[in-house]
Formats: sequence, C-alpha cells, structure tokens
Amino acid sequence: MRYSSKILASLFFFIFFATFLETSIANNYSIPPFQAEYQIKHNGIEIGRVTLSLKKTTPNNFELKSITETSGMLSFIRDDAAEEISNFEISNQRPRPTSYQYKEHLGDGRKNVSLTFDWQGLNVTNRSKGTVWKLAISDGVLDKALMQIALMQDLNTDKTLTYEIADGGKLKTYRFKTLGTEKIKIKGSTYQTVKLARKKGDKPLITYYWCAPELHNLPILLQRKKTYGTFEMRLIKASFDD
Repeated sequence: MRYSSKILASLFFFIFFATFLETSIANNYSIPPFQAEYQIKHNGIEIGRVTLSLKKTTPNNFELKSITETSGMLSFIRDDAAEEISNFEISNQRPRPTSYQYKEHLGDGRKNVSLTFDWQGLNVTNRSKGTVWKLAISDGVLDKALMQIALMQDLNTDKTLTYEIADGGKLKTYRFKTLGTEKIKIKGSTYQTVKLARKKGDKPLITYYWCAPELHNLPILLQRKKTYGTFEMRLIKASFDD
C-alpha cells in the first residue's frame, strides 16, 4: 500500500487535537496529571499512534507533551514522528502559554518550530528554519495545544467557543460549535459524549470531536474527512492521577 505525502502529513495533523485536559467549573482551575494513548486510522487502516502526558513542573506551571509515530502497516515503510511540547501557566484561572515547541520528521523533511510568549511586551517570538520574528498579541491568545484546554473549560459556561491562536507567524481564528450529545463505544465501554464541530477561518473543512465528561472531558474520538479519505483518532486508554 502506498501513502501520499498528503496522507502522511494528515497523520501529524492529529497531534494538535490530542491535548484535551480536565477543567473545573469553579474558580479553582484544576488539571490532573494524566497519560493517554490514541490510535489513528485512515479509511479504517491504522497508520499512527499518539501518546499524551501532562505533568506539573511547579505549583502554577505545567508541561503538556504529545508524541505521534507511524504504526501498523505504515511503520514497515515509514519511520515518521512528531513531538509537541506546550509549557503554560495559570493566570486569572485561565491557561496562558509561556513556550511552545513542535518537532517533526516526515520522510526526508524536518521541521522545528518554537514560540516564546512575552506577556509584558504582548508579543510572541517565532523561530523556524533559522528565521526569527515577532508577532503582536493580546490577552487571551493561545498556542494550538492550549486552545483545547480553553475549549473544555468554556464548554462548562455560556462563552462563545472562538479562539485566537498564534501559529505560523500569524493569528488564526478557530470556531467551535456544540452539536449535541451522542453515545460512543470505545473498547467495549459506552460513553455519553458532547459532539463538537470545528472550523478554521473561512475554510470549509470541518473536524468533529466527541468528548466524554466522565473522563474529565477527554476526547475519545476525533474525525476529519478529506477528498482522499477519512481520518479518525480514537482513544485506546487513559489514566488520571486524581
């Protein structure tokens, strides 16, 4: 079986959806350390695995790390991998990024991107391919990982699910819409989930999320359809230190 570069690139697209964490309705913001593993499929065939971990580095600082690797039949012909690390703090009961790094090798290609947030100067420094530049930001801007945390927190409120994300040297707008509830079966267990649809800017492409409140609002299923097939990321296992 041959996989195009578009399909392989889409494998690592899912790394940006793998960082949902528990949030609380109360004023105290609570994020339990956890580990989770997901399986990625293209048209029903396994092509990758995602491993997530969260740890507290100080009483008010956290590190969220995800690793995506090829698996299944694809792992016999490709040895691709990606790593994403988001360091953040809690400010006014909201997650606020301090630094972000994304590394990937996809075939012969390599990618290394880092962001450093300066909240006093209200800018973020981007470093990629030997180039350094700054982007002006405002309060509330997130990196890709922290968007997921803010989303899960805001699902417990009446807030509009719209976020500004610092990505690729520019600010991008992501919008989420709640579609209702749906039962989803994972590994023999059935979960009542909240179903969401996500759009980026004016692009027609939609990504669907199914999040299970009984698993600290962790997403148990994500799905995205493209012209060359359907991609799905499904939870295999998860454990929380709470």
